[in-house]
Amino acid sequence: MRSVPLTLSILLCSILSASAGEIREFDLKTAERLGEELTRVVQTPDKGASTAARKRARESAIAALQGKLFKIHYDYVVLNDPDGSGFLVYALGSSRKKDEAVLAGHFRVSVSSDGQTVKRIDALSRSLTVVPAQPPGPKTAGLWIIQLVSDQPVETFIYLSNLHHAPIFVGTPDRTIWKVEQGKMKIIRDKKDAPAH
Repeated sequence: MRSVPLTLSILLCSILSASAGEIREFDLKTAERLGEELTRVVQTPDKGASTAARKRARESAIAALQGKLFKIHYDYVVLNDPDGSGFLVYALGSSRKKDEAVLAGHFRVSVSSDGQTVKRIDALSRSLTVVPAQPPGPKTAGLWIIQLVSDQPVETFIYLSNLHHAPIFVGTPDRTIWKVEQGKMKIIRDKKDAPAH
């Protein structure tokens, strides 16, 4: 387990200019709840598009994302917006290969309650990141990634940790290292404890 945080520390120190706050951010509890909800709803046949308004929201999001997605498969999942103003439609990237995990390349679209108006699009990463998905075992510490769009892990890491049955270590621009596992996000190295550049 020690090698993952150490590797992240080295990589984080090499990031010279990264800015967080590029996306709509939720408090920690809300992000964890959304991640758990994604895990549940992605397994349903309609993936949350259960009413006419929710289906319109999904279609509006798909149209708004034209030309923005990476060349991978996407599932579209519709959740209620936590602020009560409409829906969040997630474009969750996935690999057709069982031994690969798509850790970055996902999108979140905020859509109005009638499903017709896209209010904002949040790229939950700056690039596509596909890594080997190792089965959990005594030699597996987990998956790791550096996220540049927020100083807190985005909710899709809860979903991905649940999907791959493995912890995900996330380094953020403020040089904090987080561990995402079993529906929770916790700091394992605070920014104040990060080594100097």
